[in-house]
Amino acid sequence: MKLFSEIYSIYYRIAEEILKRKKVTKNEIRDIIQEKGFLETVLFLEPKITGSERYSLFCEEDGIYSSVLKKSPDRPLTLLEKKWLCAVLNDRRSALFLDKEVREELSEVLGVTPMFLQSDFYSFDKFADGDPYEDEKYISHFRNICTAVKNKCLIKISFQSAKGNRITHYFLPLKIEYSAKNDKFRVHVTSYKNKKPFESGIINISSVTLTEITDIYPEIPENLSRKCREPIVVRVSKERNAINRFMMEFAELERTSVFDEETGICTVSLWYNKYDETEIVIRLLSFGPVIEVVSPSCVRRQMRQRVLKQKEILEQSEITV
Repeated sequence: MKLFSEIYSIYYRIAEEILKRKKVTKNEIRDIIQEKGFLETVLFLEPKITGSERYSLFCEEDGIYSSVLKKSPDRPLTLLEKKWLCAVLNDRRSALFLDKEVREELSEVLGVTPMFLQSDFYSFDKFADGDPYEDEKYISHFRNICTAVKNKCLIKISFQSAKGNRITHYFLPLKIEYSAKNDKFRVHVTSYKNKKPFESGIINISSVTLTEITDIYPEIPENLSRKCREPIVVRVSKERNAINRFMMEFAELERTSVFDEETGICTVSLWYNKYDETEIVIRLLSFGPVIEVVSPSCVRRQMRQRVLKQKEILEQSEITV
């Protein structure tokens, strides 16, 4: 991660955003940090901007912070950034967001060799049947669903269920998420009947056969979210760089963390969608003995059952051999 510790640091981007405002109040600085950063960013960055030992970026007078710069802090791309962008453009998933002609034009403008190619990576814990990101129909469905998520409108979706049945309905897509392990995108939806929410679920975008955006903008109840009532509380030890690996693995989830310097244990609370509980459990198990799930009891029980099942399978295989 040292490659990204400075030039790509979110601290730099937040400081740039604040400096472009020329004059800001302390509350405005805090709002920008909370909007652009992570939950804990405000604890570390705000004192460096407004505190007594702050960076020499602003002059403070009567609660107003003025930039000391004479020009806007715009920064040209470095060679490293250009190489990184070229690598991103070569990713198959970039076809979902940019047309082929645009990607080729951007690569030509950047004019550098990619930092890495997808062929440079070997994934041993990833399914091989990922989504067809370069398929025109898949791209069309993906973009239509993105539009419906952004506009908060209903969209007609037809898809093949796991049992092979074709289902067609009007849905309100809530969010799209990517599973790195399965190499698939899926969309969280709520089906509507007579303009009222009926049932929630998840659809794999690869199973979608038809999408039609509508001009229906339903009222969205506050209780549509399937967010867990109680977070998973995990103790993570610092062995084998486990804390950094854990934070990267669950970077997409809302979380809070407390680090105990005496014990070297980081206690993390993870909020997740109830539909994802089984996948979360599997991801937690991959960390082995460097973590301990404290609560809730239902998740602890699931993990125990899976460990005992794996032990049973291993013992049976040893007997067979």
